[in-house]
Amino acid sequence: MQAQTDSDGAYSEDGFLGNRLIIRQPRHGHRSGHDAVLLAASVGGEKAQSVCDLGAGAGVVGLCILARLPETQLVGVEIDPDLCRLARNNAVTNGFAERARFVAGDIAGPFSALELEPNSFDHVVANPPFYQSDRVPPVQDVARARAHQTDAAGLENWVRCACALAVANGLVTFVHRAEALDDLLSAMRGRLGALKVQPVTPRAGEAAHRVLVQGRRDARTPLVLLPPIILQNATGGPSAEAEAVLRHGAALAFA
Repeated sequence: MQAQTDSDGAYSEDGFLGNRLIIRQPRHGHRSGHDAVLLAASVGGEKAQSVCDLGAGAGVVGLCILARLPETQLVGVEIDPDLCRLARNNAVTNGFAERARFVAGDIAGPFSALELEPNSFDHVVANPPFYQSDRVPPVQDVARARAHQTDAAGLENWVRCACALAVANGLVTFVHRAEALDDLLSAMRGRLGALKVQPVTPRAGEAAHRVLVQGRRDARTPLVLLPPIILQNATGGPSAEAEAVLRHGAALAFA
């Protein structure tokens, strides 16, 4: 990912997927990076499909999906109206205006307020706030706090919303901190089956710092723990697997 800075310093223009996408995003507050590209790589398949991206930010996850899958249609949901407008602009500048729609809405609020059809998406992906607000020091930056913190019911609300949007037998995929895996699985229990857990680790032999968890509505097959994605090789450069996914747009093994 390469970055250029606006003259006023408020935004940067960052390259994703080997600069196939140039995304304008705030220099402070919520910024997308490897997590977003890994989440996008969880969506596979060559047939036409509809995808919903919850917590869309500046649009990185959804636009990476569209760049990889030319038959896919996307709807992104973002609570911050400014980021939502930025995502729309990024869709236009990257040539995806006809396949992408971004709506401002609160996932934790009434479902009807989102004005989205229930049970209408083949795949729902989500990058929820990583931290529970009562477990971390307060953050003064409102936008940053909203992007990174949620209340005790927050993760449950995100999973409930994702499942309500997915079609019968549709897929739901979340990316989160590895330490939150138990909370994420608890929120998914009873709503999703055929769960697959994909750990992500910085280097071989180190503990995972991220997990991607994918489940299927109306499925009952047991959970599968997959081998980890290792981001760096022995010399500190990107591993071959990471390079394939992050730079060249390859799908993850469970996609």
